[in-house]
Amino acid sequence: MINKLAVVTVLVMVATLSVAGCTVGLPITSSPTPTPTPTAAPTPPVDYSSYFDKAYEGGNSIMVQPFTKSTNERGNDVYKGVARNATLPGSSTVTMVIELTKSEAEAKQLHDSQVSGKLSEGYTPDATTAAKYHANYPDTVAVWVGTYGANVFVCYYQHDYTVNGWQSIQQSFSLAQ
Repeated sequence: MINKLAVVTVLVMVATLSVAGCTVGLPITSSPTPTPTPTAAPTPPVDYSSYFDKAYEGGNSIMVQPFTKSTNERGNDVYKGVARNATLPGSSTVTMVIELTKSEAEAKQLHDSQVSGKLSEGYTPDATTAAKYHANYPDTVAVWVGTYGANVFVCYYQHDYTVNGWQSIQQSFSLAQ
């Protein structure tokens, strides 16, 4: 009988401690210390200058002034470079400006603004050359070519998978030496 009384007493103590939030046989600890979440280091800005240099050099251009990166008033990265045709000695230099936009809509808006600006400056649209350019570069969404005397201005926009974004591109050159 004494053994039964001792067993019942132990069971009552275990039940009482369990109800009180204690566990038998396990040490009582405070709440777990949270593990600090590691913070990601800021990603350094990417500079695609050498990518654009190689892309144009691969297309029969010689870089006269390699691309350089800047940021414009819209907060977009802008790359500017000067090249000439590698297969035509003495060819005109072409100034290229590539703006990485935040969306296709922004690239289209910038393109439309460039066209409007050149039209107000007196440039004449050259739809035939624009169609040829678009046929040679089908990834372009819209192409506009305009001339003003010996000056030629080309603008277009497209998506570039390497930079994972939309580009608004301008090319300007003179046919006169």
